[in-house]
Amino acid sequence: MKEYMRRIAAGALSLWLVVVCGTQTSGAFAAENNVSAALAGDYYRIEPLDSSLLTFSEYYDKYSGEERPDCEIVLNSEDIASAEGDITTGSYTSDDGETRDRVVLWSSASGSLTYSLNVPETGNYCIMANYCPMQSGSPDIEVEMRIDGSLPYDTASRISLGRVWTNEHEIYTDSRGNQVRPAQVQRSMWKSLVFGDPDGLFSESLFVYLEKGSHELSFASERAQLAIDSIKLFNPEELPSYSEYAASAGATFTADKTTSALFRIEGENAVYKSDPTLYPTFDNSSYLASPSDPRKMVYNTLGSGNWKKALQTVTWEIPEEEISSGGWYKIGIKARQNQIRGFDSNRRIYIDGKVPCKELDRVKFSYSKDWSVVSPEGVYVWLEGGRSHTFTMEVVSGDIGEYLRRLEADVKELNICYRRVLMITGPSPDKYTDYYVHEKIPGLVDELTGISTELRDVQKGIEALSGSRGTEAAVLENMAVILDKCTEKPLRIPNYLSQIKDGITSLSAWMRENRDQPLEVDYIEFATADRAFSSCNEKLGKSLKFGFDAFIGSFFEDYTTLSDIEGEDAIEVWVALGRDQAQVVKEMTENKFMQETGIPVSVNLVTGGVVEASLAGKGPDVALFLGGEFPVNLAARGMLADISKFEDFGEVKERFQMNAMTQYTYNGGCYGLPVSQSFPMMFYRTDVFTELGYSSPPETWKELIDMLPALQRNYMSAGLVLPPNNISPATETGHTFALLMLQKGLNYYNPELTASSFDKVEAVQSFEEWTDFYTKYCFEQTYDAFSRFRTGEYPIVIANYTFFNQLTVAAPEISGLWDFCPVPGTEREDGTVSHAANSNGAGAVIFNKVKNKENAWEFVKWFTDTETQVEFASQIEGLLGTMGRFDTANVEALERMSWSDSELERLRAQQEELDEIPITPASYAVTRNIMNAFRETINENRNPRDTLIWYNRDINEEITRKRKNLGFSVEPT
Repeated sequence: MKEYMRRIAAGALSLWLVVVCGTQTSGAFAAENNVSAALAGDYYRIEPLDSSLLTFSEYYDKYSGEERPDCEIVLNSEDIASAEGDITTGSYTSDDGETRDRVVLWSSASGSLTYSLNVPETGNYCIMANYCPMQSGSPDIEVEMRIDGSLPYDTASRISLGRVWTNEHEIYTDSRGNQVRPAQVQRSMWKSLVFGDPDGLFSESLFVYLEKGSHELSFASERAQLAIDSIKLFNPEELPSYSEYAASAGATFTADKTTSALFRIEGENAVYKSDPTLYPTFDNSSYLASPSDPRKMVYNTLGSGNWKKALQTVTWEIPEEEISSGGWYKIGIKARQNQIRGFDSNRRIYIDGKVPCKELDRVKFSYSKDWSVVSPEGVYVWLEGGRSHTFTMEVVSGDIGEYLRRLEADVKELNICYRRVLMITGPSPDKYTDYYVHEKIPGLVDELTGISTELRDVQKGIEALSGSRGTEAAVLENMAVILDKCTEKPLRIPNYLSQIKDGITSLSAWMRENRDQPLEVDYIEFATADRAFSSCNEKLGKSLKFGFDAFIGSFFEDYTTLSDIEGEDAIEVWVALGRDQAQVVKEMTENKFMQETGIPVSVNLVTGGVVEASLAGKGPDVALFLGGEFPVNLAARGMLADISKFEDFGEVKERFQMNAMTQYTYNGGCYGLPVSQSFPMMFYRTDVFTELGYSSPPETWKELIDMLPALQRNYMSAGLVLPPNNISPATETGHTFALLMLQKGLNYYNPELTASSFDKVEAVQSFEEWTDFYTKYCFEQTYDAFSRFRTGEYPIVIANYTFFNQLTVAAPEISGLWDFCPVPGTEREDGTVSHAANSNGAGAVIFNKVKNKENAWEFVKWFTDTETQVEFASQIEGLLGTMGRFDTANVEALERMSWSDSELERLRAQQEELDEIPITPASYAVTRNIMNAFRETINENRNPRDTLIWYNRDINEEITRKRKNLGFSVEPT
């Protein structure tokens, strides 16, 4: 009876919160109840959004018709008005030996720099930086540009200045006959760059509108580290037509009299790249790729899906010996664009850093599944003899850019309309209720009608552009049909809410895909007028022979063995990653570890089965990236070496967070070194918080609960980590129950690991608090964190910190509208707030079967060393981009990766409070029974305390049984 009364009281309290708080406005509630701002002070305070800030598309429409004065404003170190951070002036020498004096040395990642300038004439000005990137852990230089203290448009907050990347070494062939891809390394060299649109919507340069008189031009960054020679405000000269270029190229146009020649530059041999992902790639599916091999790995192209982002550039060098005397050459580019059906990829072509003529300002590469040679028709370029030249291709927006700009505005308006309707109806409207949203939201029908008309107009333009009616614009038509149904019968708008949401998601994905300009290049040929380019027409006989050889080779090639290192002393290492990542481990091992130590190591690729192979006696000597409960389970069966017995173990473990070894420790020994470590962070939408009147995210769980009425009144919520039904024995990173317990100073087990601690008062309190989120506050057990966060329905999501990578790459439309900080904490009796959390990861283990444990230990130490981890992380991010940013367990290596100073500060804050949960042979029973207790409490309305205590008996019985089974003593529980 008491239990029923308690439930009634709790339900009444929840109802009172909804009813009473629902009578207040969002602003009033936020002002009265925003304890986060009061208690936390400047705890990750949110800078209010400027709702009047224009997109560059809006800025372009507003100012593009203004004058473009024919004058230049050059700013150098003498024009600096102020500077903050590690910014000085002096000389700087690039890697190629070029020294420039009196330049700005921006040596730190963060800081700000302000120039004073006087504008002689009112009008639009483009901006060019003459700079030299310094060596840095960040793949890009990103700056925020302000005019007189204000952002002119949103794109100005994320202007990208590319670094210079080169192949670390030439492509070579390993002992197995496979080519080895070179790592991409930074190079310091002076370059000039006109600020462009990083979103890929405009092929022309960014500009700013300045009135005559004095102004201040400011730059701020958290990813800087560069030397700046000068900043120039100017308006570029109009490119000449080809006929004008031919007449003024410095030589008489006599293409037919140029000495006959045909020479080729292989695409994979590019010398400079603006992005580390622009590494040599391969096409081994056809003999047409140059060169090719049906059996072996041959890197013969460049691009292959990575060369598609706006402003990415690739530069090849035309050797001096190829041009004995000056002449006119036509350009033939063997390329393939087989990813975006119906549209062209576009490239701007530079010769020696300049675009020769309008015809080379945008060269189109049409969609095709096959290789083809693209040559700007009737265009020849003058190459002076006796010296080398550079040939550069830059990704630029195509004709579709205009339509993407219009769609961007439509999606923005659709999101606003969706959110307004959502605040009235909730995410699951009752189909029997008339909400009259068209009356409660003035202008809603007119807005939806206008968007529908615009979508159909854009659809017609895109179909004309692609030359067909079909899937290219089907997403737009589907969205327009839904909107038409809404406007025809406004009362039924709530019924289409889920379809509108899905349509917005589809439109956003379609825009993201079609703003890309993918291209794969096999080679570039230069030919005189009397020579024809090499044919790329496929011949049936050669194609059949190539396919037959590849088929026969598949029976004899071992694609999992990466090394041919053999012998009794060789350490066999298994890597449980993808082939590209395993190849990086192999190359680093052979080029660094084996060269420095002389210890032979054979690196092999596996996709699972390490445990099974080890139990069968056919396992490796060392396994990398072995995670979860496997290290402890193998150690409990006497199969792993106790690395804590090595003399320098104490020194080595200092590389990691102080509790990182917990997951590899069992029965007094340590059986692995952590390689990767992932931990939770709280991600939040700054724009939604600002709308609700909050100036900072919740620091504690209490503040989060206080914020829920304001969120839920607007049909929003928060997302917590909840393991899926098919949970693994290892505790999920950021598991809410684990967070609450650890923050109260309690772990899952007693110190001897002979029994659980779930019968403690703090454990029961944590379990009740956890289940309350799903009973009192109606949190969802399953949800798509990415989609809900992207739409703003869940402005708070707790997730692994690598969620940052996904949002950065896959949700560009909310760039600048979100941030992250440590997870909510628990206030303790001494007034401090604990943000303790658990982590997961994978490690490196040594098996007892290895003959020379000292050599295996040297390898494991080397791979987890700071320098090795930094290089490995850099190469992996170069291969996969931001999405593949490595979650290294090495604390110092994490600090030297691509994170900005402020991002790193927050990651450090959370990492320092990690408190790990030990893994035991009975971990599977612990996590399984915790989730059983949780679901029984939520789904069957059981008493949380009684349910947890009941399942705790099963947990302790299984711990005891497992210890007996393994021959360990069993102490009374």
